Amino acid sequence: MRWVWALFLFSLALAQGPTYEDWTKYLLSAPDYRLEQVLKGKWPYLEVLRKDRFRDYQKGRCDPQKDSQGCQGRLPWASAQAHEFYLPLSSLEATREVARDLRKAWQRFEERYYWRVITELNNPAFWFAYCLAGVKGPELNPPLPEFKLMVPSEGVDTAFLQAATRSSPLDLGKWASAGLHKLDKYLPVPQVDPKEFCDGLGMQILPLMYIPGFKVLVQGYEVFRTPGYPSRPFWFNEAEANARVERAMQKALTDYYADYQKDVARVLLTPRPSTPQDLLSLLPKDFKSLGSPKAYLPVPWQGHLLGAGSVVAPVYTQLFPTDLTALWDQVQAIWDTYKGLIDRAGTEVEKAYLYVHFYRSAKTLFDSRAFLGLPGVDTLKGNLENLVNAPLRALTGAIPALKGCAGDLDRVVSCAATALMTVDQTVKAKGKVEKLTGGKPQDEPLKAKEAPGLWKFEEAKRWLPPSSLPVYEAFGYTTFFQGTNFLEVTTVPDIRNVDLSQVNLGNWMGWAWGQLSRLVVYWHTPLTIDIRVEYCPPCVIAYPSLPLEGPAQPLGVPPYVLPFSLERTHWRWVSVPEGYEVPGVRGAPYTLISDLSAYALDLRALYRPLLGR
Repeated sequence: MRWVWALFLFSLALAQGPTYEDWTKYLLSAPDYRLEQVLKGKWPYLEVLRKDRFRDYQKGRCDPQKDSQGCQGRLPWASAQAHEFYLPLSSLEATREVARDLRKAWQRFEERYYWRVITELNNPAFWFAYCLAGVKGPELNPPLPEFKLMVPSEGVDTAFLQAATRSSPLDLGKWASAGLHKLDKYLPVPQVDPKEFCDGLGMQILPLMYIPGFKVLVQGYEVFRTPGYPSRPFWFNEAEANARVERAMQKALTDYYADYQKDVARVLLTPRPSTPQDLLSLLPKDFKSLGSPKAYLPVPWQGHLLGAGSVVAPVYTQLFPTDLTALWDQVQAIWDTYKGLIDRAGTEVEKAYLYVHFYRSAKTLFDSRAFLGLPGVDTLKGNLENLVNAPLRALTGAIPALKGCAGDLDRVVSCAATALMTVDQTVKAKGKVEKLTGGKPQDEPLKAKEAPGLWKFEEAKRWLPPSSLPVYEAFGYTTFFQGTNFLEVTTVPDIRNVDLSQVNLGNWMGWAWGQLSRLVVYWHTPLTIDIRVEYCPPCVIAYPSLPLEGPAQPLGVPPYVLPFSLERTHWRWVSVPEGYEVPGVRGAPYTLISDLSAYALDLRALYRPLLGR
């Protein structure tokens, strides 16, 4: 058993959680959300830029013979040219199905792991029940995991995060997979085919495992019992028990774990559907029937293995929003998200920026050609004016630079935008802005960083949920599904899978049952030997009977709980503002580390006819 604990402790020393300091920085660039292209049979996609390559590309080809530095520090021209990458979009529901299959892959491993150990330890009794008789429970069938947006701390600008959390904590969210590496129900029978954990396991009687504890009765009176009866056997072969557990764990943590990683690779890297013809058949012919074609089109960014990167898929909820009431509810939710964050993190001038930018984005959305002539659009525009009009006009009266802005809302917004540009230019020129802002310091209404736009307005987009293509285009962001591996040191079942923030008897009982039902125990049966004189004619009969002081008894065997200290696959959904970095990726899109090359098609070639690129 020493090798198990050595691995466990070594992994504990290494597993400090994910770090992202070395992620290669990619920028979400220009989403191609033109619905007319979709109606022509082209799949919607977005573009990402490798910014270091793009910089060198902008400088043009470098000739070592003419360059005074001999082109030192410059990328090869072929690398500089390869700075644009096109990623097809997937449906949100399809990525939830992928997440469910990732859960099922873990559940299969967890069941095989436990039942291999417990069956080999309790051989031959459990071998007869499962491997020979084939006793099993229902099949694993996890439900679709709930969508949970994660705001990645490694992606949010530090200054924004500090400002937004100054007054009170701000929940950044967890990985959507947090707490889901478990079974939905822990049953006393396996939920996988016994063939999955009985491979290579035969009936084993010798060496003898134990002599059961017993008590002796004579004519109904107890005359003897073994020490510890009924909880302890008379004799237990601890060396053999340890050897059986170690063999079973080694089998599970090599063969079954390898199968788990193969299952995960197939789930993450296999498009659904898997042919261009089947995918294009999902695209409708008119706006009203665009709907939400269910497709999963993954892009490996070196793959999901530890230290490699991620498998990603930008997602949409639907191609085109046909329910205008639901569309307004979403715009209202975006407003509430923005306003809540800017109220926490923004100045008065930045609040004016918020109202101006939000109004322009939503107006662009409602003025889209796809909505032209649809009944109800004018109502949405009226709702938008009611949302923005009063707070923006209040700020125009309070901020000197905006005091001249009057007229209808469109004129006020246009005037305010021009005035705010003046504030920007003054700040960039390191001029005095007190007269423009009412005596209030305004250090950086537009932060000097590579990403475009009002930076707090852009950072707030990381809190926006997945949406339809017109909403993405108008507000300038996209939501990504991401899958990646982390090294984890825990137990099986995961002892951390209890929400300590909720006092819920049902949750606590479910967690306790999961832990107790998966302890590593040898089941022994205490016996009662009842000696009686029967008149048959007179004879003495001694026979064992069922235990009178309890059923079969568990005897804990080290390590008592099943340790796990290897990679495990997690998933999440994150929103990325246009022009900002995609978190959690390394290397280049459409590249795979060698360990995964056997599990993925040439996805770039598969997607090329879909995207027309």
